[in-house]
Amino acid sequence: MDKLANMQAFAMVGQTGSFAEAARRLNLAHSVVSKRIKDLEDYLGAQLLMRTTRKVSLTDAGYAYLDHVRKFLDELDEVEGALRHKTQKPVGTIKLTAPLSFGLQYLGPAIASYLAQYPDVTVKTYLSDRHVDLVEEGYDLAIRVGALSDSSLIAKKLGACRRVVCATPAYFKQHSTPQTPDDLRNHNCLSYINLAEGKSWPFMIDGQKTWQPVTGNFLSDNGDLLYQAALANGGITLLPTFIVGDALNDGRLIPALEKYEETDFDIHAVYQHTRHLSAKIRTLIDHFGKIFSAGF
Repeated sequence: MDKLANMQAFAMVGQTGSFAEAARRLNLAHSVVSKRIKDLEDYLGAQLLMRTTRKVSLTDAGYAYLDHVRKFLDELDEVEGALRHKTQKPVGTIKLTAPLSFGLQYLGPAIASYLAQYPDVTVKTYLSDRHVDLVEEGYDLAIRVGALSDSSLIAKKLGACRRVVCATPAYFKQHSTPQTPDDLRNHNCLSYINLAEGKSWPFMIDGQKTWQPVTGNFLSDNGDLLYQAALANGGITLLPTFIVGDALNDGRLIPALEKYEETDFDIHAVYQHTRHLSAKIRTLIDHFGKIFSAGF
């Protein structure tokens, strides 16, 4: 039995939840992947996967075994990469995901300068504002903006960021500047749909995070679109400084409700726990940290 090949097949099925997708990613026939899993289960004397007509799921034994297999394969890849290149320099492919607006504005130059230093690395970058599951979807690294949900992932802060309520001077002149979050009831709020479905905005009131209901006639799942609408006097918006920072600095937009801003809105690199973080991931995170440490 080729135990290593069987472990690789199992890890891919466990990651994707699909024999067909695992076969596609491994460039193998579906029957080959299925046989490798069966051989591994027979060798271990334990069922690792539950198979139905609709999905594949891990058994309790499968969950426990998958964790160890992933760590082993990660360490093996790192050692093999170092031996092949007779150096500890980063090599291989990094699958990275990041929010759309942040990625479009900042990641291109940052990744290009990283690859200039480490030409043996390939970075595959996918931009999306949805919450990507690194484990299930096979990503090595994610850039996350804002408060982090509790998980088994490791996070490293890359830079400071704020989320600011703002509008143009002309808009505030016509509609007045809100003095408290409750005053937003009287404003046309340009809202980000992925934040509480665009129905409320977070603020710190008396030391507690509080959600203020808002309404408006323009909602979007893209912050840059809301930014352009705000610049056109379309309303008041709540956006991160990596989008509105330049306009705040030159006066095209004016901040409001600053004393109520939430305090846990920063930018982090997030990755799966591993005993030995690969050189390619470690150096990319460090590179991003140097570039983004000044904040936005």
